[in-house]
Amino acid sequence: DVPDFPPVPVLNAILVDGKPIEAHVSIASKLDTIELPGISNAVLELYKDNEFVEIMSHSENGWFVSGHYAQFEKTYALHLSIEGYETVTAHCNVPAPAALLSYEHVSIAGKDEEGLTYPSISFSFENNPDKELFFHARIRLFQSDYEWDAEIFNIIDPVLLNEGIPLTVFSNELITGNIYNMLINYQTGVATSDDGGPNVTVLMPLILELRSVSKDYYLFARQKYLYDSGRFPEFGINAQTAFPLYSNVEGGYGIVAGYSFTATDTIFPTY
Repeated sequence: DVPDFPPVPVLNAILVDGKPIEAHVSIASKLDTIELPGISNAVLELYKDNEFVEIMSHSENGWFVSGHYAQFEKTYALHLSIEGYETVTAHCNVPAPAALLSYEHVSIAGKDEEGLTYPSISFSFENNPDKELFFHARIRLFQSDYEWDAEIFNIIDPVLLNEGIPLTVFSNELITGNIYNMLINYQTGVATSDDGGPNVTVLMPLILELRSVSKDYYLFARQKYLYDSGRFPEFGINAQTAFPLYSNVEGGYGIVAGYSFTATDTIFPTY
């Protein structure tokens, strides 16, 4: 049996440069709750660089929206008031985007243990070694009306290896110059074989997206990977340790983070 615990407000928001600010408000419940209902009877105040902007409007199902668009190199704060609870606060910054300088896609970068080929993409981007910066590189695959992130495979890039987990969320801790060239091997999850020949990875149109993310984004993404590793197949059955989720919300739970991004045009790889 999962014991009850006092309900606690939950505030989640991801601020994206150039897009309207949105946030979701709910109340945390016990472990076996299927879905957390959104809260509408709340007051959510938005601040930018310590100056009041507006009271965000409730849309539906606990979603609050703003007429203000997030801007990079700005710091935002959210103040949440719900009757019967103490005020909940959170803040984050939206980093400036890092320029993508060049990229190269390799259709056959190597083979896995079963002989299946896998592709790679290398790209160079700007860095400021005098500042603590955080990034998230996404390989967005497209097929028909579907989009998904490529599965990262055989990590050999030293910056990614330094992170210690199989993600493409990374810091510039090891990057000493103003430009860095990163290599990412990946798999699409689809393979084919012609006339009984060897299997090859089916290549998909893709977009490389480089996000400049806030530190809270970086810490949450890393902790969520560990949390999911300990959570599945099920708490109490999996042999791994259960990890808590990272939160930067004071007086409640949740994550408020920000990012900006640059991206390539659609890449159409061929063999």
